[in-house]
Amino acid sequence: MPRDWDAEIDRWTERFRQVESVPEPFATAIREGWDPIARAGLAADAEAYASATAGFLDQLATSGWGLVRFDARPDDCGVCSRYAGSAYHLDGEDGLPEPPPLPICPACRHTLNPLTPYFMQSAGLDLEDLVDTSVPFDDDAV
Repeated sequence: MPRDWDAEIDRWTERFRQVESVPEPFATAIREGWDPIARAGLAADAEAYASATAGFLDQLATSGWGLVRFDARPDDCGVCSRYAGSAYHLDGEDGLPEPPPLPICPACRHTLNPLTPYFMQSAGLDLEDLVDTSVPFDDDAV
């Protein structure tokens, strides 16, 4: 089911009024109100990102690989950044939760990257470590 970006932008605008680290263009919108062009651009960008991410995750699932890590950029919002470094399984297997929908908020551009055996070995991680440190997605957490 497609996401209603207008409704999500409204919901996130209200949510960001209570968060310290607010990404643009939400910070400006909270101070000055939404510019219709900026709002439409954010919705279009979020939809394009969601579509591209869904295609990538479909490719991973088709290849049989479901173990991923949530990576955030330093400028991601305070809501999204709490999941940075957390491991997920695309099918919720191996004791790991399913990943959050991307993007979580319309402004951030975090990624889900494959956790390969080579990466895990080089980082000294095993599946138990990932399960112990994973942060299940909670849409209501602020």
